[in-house]
Amino acid sequence: MNTRQNLESIAKIEYESMLNVEQLKVVKEAEGPCLVLAGAGSGKTRVLIYRTIYLLQRGVIPSGICLLTFTNKAAGEMIRRIEKHLGSVPEGLIAGTFHHVANLFLRKYSQFVSLTPNYVIIDREDSLSILKAISKTVFPEKEISSEVIQDLLSLSVNTSETLRNLVLTKFQYFSPFIARLETIQDAYNRRKRELGVVDYDDLLSFWLKLLSMQAPGEKISKRFLYILVDEYQDTNRIQALILYQLARVNRNIVVVGDDAQSIYSFRGATVQNILEFPKIYPDAKIFYLQTNYRSTPEILKLANSVISRNRYQFPKVLKSIKTSGVKPVVVECYDKKSECAFVIKRVKELLKEVKPSDIGILFRSRYQSAEIEIELNKLKIPYVVRGGLRFFEMAHIKDIIAFFRVYQNSKDVLSWSRIFNLTSGIGKSSVDKILEVVGKKNSIDEVIEQDQIKLVSSARKGWENIRSIFKGLKEQQSLPEQMDVIMNRFYKAYLEARYLDAAQRIADIEGLKEISVAWKNAEEFVSQTSLQEHFRGEINQNVRPMILSTIHQAKGLEWKIVFVIGVCAYHFPHNLSCNDFSGIEEERRIFYVAITRAKEDLYITHYLSDPRNFSYRKSIFIQEISDNCVEQWKFD
Repeated sequence: MNTRQNLESIAKIEYESMLNVEQLKVVKEAEGPCLVLAGAGSGKTRVLIYRTIYLLQRGVIPSGICLLTFTNKAAGEMIRRIEKHLGSVPEGLIAGTFHHVANLFLRKYSQFVSLTPNYVIIDREDSLSILKAISKTVFPEKEISSEVIQDLLSLSVNTSETLRNLVLTKFQYFSPFIARLETIQDAYNRRKRELGVVDYDDLLSFWLKLLSMQAPGEKISKRFLYILVDEYQDTNRIQALILYQLARVNRNIVVVGDDAQSIYSFRGATVQNILEFPKIYPDAKIFYLQTNYRSTPEILKLANSVISRNRYQFPKVLKSIKTSGVKPVVVECYDKKSECAFVIKRVKELLKEVKPSDIGILFRSRYQSAEIEIELNKLKIPYVVRGGLRFFEMAHIKDIIAFFRVYQNSKDVLSWSRIFNLTSGIGKSSVDKILEVVGKKNSIDEVIEQDQIKLVSSARKGWENIRSIFKGLKEQQSLPEQMDVIMNRFYKAYLEARYLDAAQRIADIEGLKEISVAWKNAEEFVSQTSLQEHFRGEINQNVRPMILSTIHQAKGLEWKIVFVIGVCAYHFPHNLSCNDFSGIEEERRIFYVAITRAKEDLYITHYLSDPRNFSYRKSIFIQEISDNCVEQWKFD
C-alpha cells in the first residue's frame, strides 16, 4: 500500500463522529500499558480497529503493530474492517490469533528453540494417532483413552501447570496413573521432535521459550511498538506470559476485555489475567467502556445488579442508549414439565409478532433443552442448536438409548453394534459370533440366557457384562432406575476413562433420566426418542431458525428476545461449582452473559420441584434478584 495514499485515506476519518467519548479516549490516549474494561455490547472491536488506524495515522509503521485475537474469524473480521477504511491492509501489519503469530516468528527463529524451519504443524487427529501408538504400551488395558490423555496434555500446556499438579488438583480420579501419564508426555514430546512436527500447543510453548531468551526475545519485543489484544478475559496462563515478554521493551500494550464475561475456565482461561493486570503493570491506565448499544435500560439494570454480587471484579455500570422498555420477567414454574410448557406457550405467542430467528433460548447445561426440543419438533417450529448436536443426537445419549432399543428389539443389529463398540475386548470376530447367535433368538430374555457362545477370555468378560446389564434392566421397573443400571455397571466408568468432560456428559444423562419419567415405559421411550430425527426432516429450511444454545456458545451473540431456562438449585449454578467460591463467581458471570444477550425482552425461568434432588430450594441467582428489577410470574 502506498504510504501517501494510506495517510490520505486515514485523514478522512472523523473520530469524534465515529466514536463515543469513552471509545475516543481509548483511541487517542492508550499509551503505555492500558487495560480497557469493555462491558457487554460496548463496541470493543470498534475501539481496537480505530486505535490501529489512529496509530497508522500518527506514522507508526505497520510492522510495529501486533493485533492479537482469539479466533481466525475474529482476526479476519478485524482485517476486513481495517481494509474497508484504508482500501487495503497495510503491508507488514501483524494481525491474527496467538497461534498464527507464534508460527510466523518460530519459522524465522526456529534454530533458537531447536526446531527445523520447515517443521510441520499437525492437527488433533495426527496428534492423536501418535498418542495412540504410545499409549498402547503404557495402558494396554486402556484405563484412560488417548483422547483424554491428549486433552490433559493440552490443558497442562495452556494453564502452565505440570501434568502432575493438574491431575492432583482437577482430575483426582486419574491420580493413580500420574507416573504413566508423565511417561507418555515425555515419549510424545520426543516423538514429535523425531518427526519434525509440532502440535498447536507447541506453537505457544515454543514461542514463550523464544521470547524468554535474551537476544531473540528482546529483538522481537523491540520490533513491536504497539500490541493490542482482544478478549483478554479469555486468555490462559501461557498467553499472559507470552504477552508480558512480547511487551517487555516498549511496554505499549492495550488489552481489551471484560472480567464480567470471563467464563471459560474449563478451557484453561483464567479471570486472574485481567484482574491482575494493574499489579503486573502498576503504572497501567484503566479505561471503561460502559455505554451499551444492545439492551434496554431495564435489562441492564438487572445485569448490573446481578454482577454486583461478585467480590473479585472491576465494578462497572452499563448504561443503555436505548429508550425504556419492559422489565425482565422471572417465571416460577412447578416443575421442569411446566417450565417447558410455559416456554413453548410464550414462544407460540411471540411468533405471531416476531421471526423465529429473533428468539434465543439459553441454558447452562446441554441436557436442559431436551424437553423443549421435543416440543419444538412436534410443533415444527424451526430451530438449531448452536455449536453442537441436538440433544438426542449426542453420542452419549445415543449410547444409552441403544441399550433400550436392544431391550425392545433383540434383532436390532445397529444398536448391538453400537454397544459392542463401547465394550473393550470384543473384536470383530467375537461380534460376528455373538450376532449370529443373537439373530436366532426371539427376545432379549432368550439372549440373556445365552451363555454358550465360544469367545476368547477378553470378549467373554465384555459379553458377560452386557448380559448383566440387560438382566439388571429386567429387574427394575422405572426408566430412571434402568438408566442407573447402565451407568453404574458400565457406562459411568466408560465416560470417565474416555472424556475429560465426563462430568458434563454424566449430567446430560441425569437430564435424560429426569425427562424419561414423562414416558410410561421403555417401548414409548424408544419410540418417542426415535421420532426426533423424523420431526427434524419436516422443518421448513427456508425459515431462519430459532437458536437454542448453551450460554458459553452464545457469548458474543444477541437476540431481540431471550429465554434463560433452568435457573434452578443444583442446575444453575452448576452443581460442581457450588462448593467453590471462585466457581460460584464464574457461574454468576455466566448468568450475567446470558442476561446481556437480550436486546428487548428477557424471560428467566425456574422450577421448584426436582425429582432428581427432591429439592424446593431456589437457585441463589433467583434469590439474589431484587424485586424492583423484574416482574414476577407464576406458571403451573
